[in-house]
Amino acid sequence: MNPIFMAQWMKEKRSPIMILAFCGLSILATLLFGTGSDSKMQIGVFPAEGAGDTAAEEWLDLLNKGDAVEFVMQDELQAHSEVREGRADAALQLMENDYRIIAAIDNPNVQLVEQQVHTVFVEELQLRAAEAYKKDTSAFRTEVETYLKHPPITVQSQTTEGSQLIKYNMSLQLLFTFTLFLVMFTIGFKINSITMEKVSGIWSRVILSPVRKSEMYMGHLMYSAMIGFAQIAAVFLLFRYAFGFNLGDQFGMLLLIAAMYSMTIVALSMLLTGMVRTPEQFNAVFPSVIPIMPLLSGAYMPPGTITNEFLLTISELFPLKHALDAMIDIAIYNAGWPDVFLSVAKLCMIGVICMGIGINLMERRRV
Repeated sequence: MNPIFMAQWMKEKRSPIMILAFCGLSILATLLFGTGSDSKMQIGVFPAEGAGDTAAEEWLDLLNKGDAVEFVMQDELQAHSEVREGRADAALQLMENDYRIIAAIDNPNVQLVEQQVHTVFVEELQLRAAEAYKKDTSAFRTEVETYLKHPPITVQSQTTEGSQLIKYNMSLQLLFTFTLFLVMFTIGFKINSITMEKVSGIWSRVILSPVRKSEMYMGHLMYSAMIGFAQIAAVFLLFRYAFGFNLGDQFGMLLLIAAMYSMTIVALSMLLTGMVRTPEQFNAVFPSVIPIMPLLSGAYMPPGTITNEFLLTISELFPLKHALDAMIDIAIYNAGWPDVFLSVAKLCMIGVICMGIGINLMERRRV
């Protein structure tokens, strides 16, 4: 096994471009799409004709007290242009005692804006109506604010176990998604070297040497798994120590899940390699099949976005889903091994089945 392993390493050492490229893509994709995923949505605001700028500024201050949406004063033409061209979900026109939302399509973001704006306007207009019956309006405002800071009844959100709710980190999900997704290409193209050697005749010549066939397979498989694990570990270490991502207190568990995932992807790549006859066919099929997995698994979207039972059932066949679920539970919710056991078991089961079928197909096929 060692000679095969070292032969693959020497080839990698001479040309490490592919590994570096996929590591760079993992980092770049996370920085582009992940760092802004938890930031506030910006909505352009402009005063209606006849409404004073002072009134618009007052409403703007009240609207920006919320946490979900940031309202920014904009020129009316610019706000309309951004909505029309799809660069903004909505824009807000402010009147003296009313508002109007400008949107091209109705989506959840528009509904979120509508909910926040409606709440602010209703509360403020109720206070203004109550002020009409008070002589000292400033004292009334102060009294209301003091009362709201110390209400007689408070509501607290907790989990079913009684612990505090943890804010979901979408940036961390995208980090795991892009890293696990791109490492599939690294491992897959490494496994494809077995087919290349069989087609070129190198495999048959090595069989005549003292190296056993099992050692030849193990050399290729272990090297591919090691390269995949090294790529995942390098990206995680970079984001943890260089970019300051909070990967939780159980970083060792994350690395162990990454190692299991790498071995499972090696098995999946063996299955796909056994289904094709030439390296060219693999290069055509593999990049077409792999991108479907994160889409069907909902890896690019917040949890609960995909509710279709058929898609949820299909996603159970993909190792990406189970590895992603385990890593999110460990990093965000500080889960232990009992909590992620089911995901890990499914991941290992997929690997065992794919490896058994893949090697069987490889041995039955005649090149």
